[in-house]
Amino acid sequence: MALNIDIASTFAGTFGYTPETLTILKQPDVNSRGTSYYGNEAYSKSYFMSVTLGGLDLYNPVISISNKKTIVQTTLVNRSGTVKEMISKEDYKINIKGIIVRQDNAYPDEEISDLMELYNRNEALTINCALTSLLFDEGEKVIITDLSFPPSPGTQNIQAYDMNLISDLKFILNKA
Repeated sequence: MALNIDIASTFAGTFGYTPETLTILKQPDVNSRGTSYYGNEAYSKSYFMSVTLGGLDLYNPVISISNKKTIVQTTLVNRSGTVKEMISKEDYKINIKGIIVRQDNAYPDEEISDLMELYNRNEALTINCALTSLLFDEGEKVIITDLSFPPSPGTQNIQAYDMNLISDLKFILNKA
């Protein structure tokens, strides 16, 4: 029996907002670096901004990324304002929220186990997403800092997940 589940409504009920749906004219399938914008759910519906983490295609993901600069401000005597010196950029902070849906009406225990296996690796994982490919250099790696499974009341075949990650970008130390 095929289920007709409204992912947007389920997402809104779980996380408090509805992700935007793609209602514009057909755009290119890949970004300027050749990474696909689209993924396919287990039941063959296409969705925007797919995310693959450690080789696992995440379930109905919505990704957000932020970054912060460390800036030293020095006050000048008898002058207005400050002198600003950018010291560095911090790690990228990434949040991925999603909804796992089983079409056979069973609880998604195998899919939850897959996410736990990623979390328990305790190593930098490769991430493949159109957004991260634009922000990071090649060889994008991230570390999962926390993973949670918010309640999905009244549903036996749906489980929400929420994970936070930080970037693990390559850098080279120069000898002085």
